[in-house]
Amino acid sequence: MKQVCLFVILALMVLGTNSYAELEDGLVSVWSFNDGSANDSVGNNDGAFMNGASTINAEFGMALNLENPENPATGENTGQYVEIPSSASLEKEDGVFSVSLWVYVRTDGGRNHAAMFFKGDKVGWGDHFMVRMCTTDATTMTWGSCWAGSEGWFATNNVYAEEEWVHVAYVVDGSEATAYVTSSATDGDTIVPPSEQTNPREIETPLRTFPERPVEIGVGRQVGGNAGNDFWLDAMIDEVYFWDRALSADEVNELAGGALVGAVAVEAQGKLTTTWAHIKK
Repeated sequence: MKQVCLFVILALMVLGTNSYAELEDGLVSVWSFNDGSANDSVGNNDGAFMNGASTINAEFGMALNLENPENPATGENTGQYVEIPSSASLEKEDGVFSVSLWVYVRTDGGRNHAAMFFKGDKVGWGDHFMVRMCTTDATTMTWGSCWAGSEGWFATNNVYAEEEWVHVAYVVDGSEATAYVTSSATDGDTIVPPSEQTNPREIETPLRTFPERPVEIGVGRQVGGNAGNDFWLDAMIDEVYFWDRALSADEVNELAGGALVGAVAVEAQGKLTTTWAHIKK
């Protein structure tokens, strides 16, 4: 199965960027980090490196580097992360949007409620976030969106591994939210991992959008309660994409397989080499 999947992925790469032109439809923002900044390559949602966050020259080009070897939550905003001011284009009350990214979580860096992508007040119980894509330990992730009085939270167990590049996507279509993962834990396949809370997870609209809160990459917040319990990711993150539409399963598979999105493309070959080097072990 691994050999078949690898053949398919390599075949997709050969097709080139023109094969993926449809992926540009509805693309709002791309944070590729290739120019050494957290600027938005296609829109106006420029981000900022916080507390020493930076870029690093990885096997596949520049990536966001978050060095949080020990969770620095002390009641102060001390961890490394990226902050992107909120805008109407990032506030999806209609519950229709998609996020995809690549992540390399270091050993012990996938902490409880450390977020890859987050918008809201806090990760804890209740209707406190528009979107969360979080680790909870070295193999498990949680996801979700909230509407008034309810939290569309769900967990997926044993879906990723630390010390390897993993592709994750969160797709919300106005009625349900779906999490996708591609990793060695999924045998290199792009899957919708099962969840005891169900994946896909039904949602209701309007979603809470938290216009006063930024989008944040690398931290799960506890604003307004449990001060000092923010959780910071120790990781590299790359090619963070945000759409104002729901991606199809085929499109997520293309992204995980190295699809290029315009001039701000994933450095696909390097990512695939890194990912599959772990899968083949």
